[in-house]
Amino acid sequence: MNKVFPTGLLPVHKRNDIAFLSGNGPYLFGADGRRYLDFVSGIAVNSLGHSHPHLVGAIKSQLEKYLHVGNMYRVPEQERLAERLCTSSFANAI
Repeated sequence: MNKVFPTGLLPVHKRNDIAFLSGNGPYLFGADGRRYLDFVSGIAVNSLGHSHPHLVGAIKSQLEKYLHVGNMYRVPEQERLAERLCTSSFANAI
């Protein structure tokens, strides 16, 4: 395959020939040394920016407990966050 679709990866999406090394806030930093404003946000999964210390700490704390159990089980942290989001928004459920 070519360098945009390396061997071993399925061509699920069209790929741009940019590799990111890190991110901070709304910016991503490429292997080419350039800074990019992240308008994509991980295709609807990362609207919180990159590398915020509070978020990184919360993720590390969760990873020390368990990675993922899905919505088939109660997740107290998920329930607390849902209640917080509903209380501070128009939503009755998320």
